[in-house]
Amino acid sequence: FFFFFFFQILWPNSGWLAIPLSNLIEMAKVKKAYQRARLCLHPDKLQQRGATPPQKYLAEKAFSILQ
Repeated sequence: FFFFFFFQILWPNSGWLAIPLSNLIEMAKVKKAYQRARLCLHPDKLQQRGATPPQKYLAEKAFSILQ
């Protein structure tokens, strides 16, 4: 459930929206949140959105945890 806390570590315009904990009870919603997190943190997507080097570093570390 690491991605539940992304809203605390990612920058405001990262594309990540906070997920209510109640949405992480059902496996289908957990899978959907996981896929959203991977897309939000994927290095190619970050480059397309013009992320700064510190943002890329933070996203890279979070992305590696998801793997």
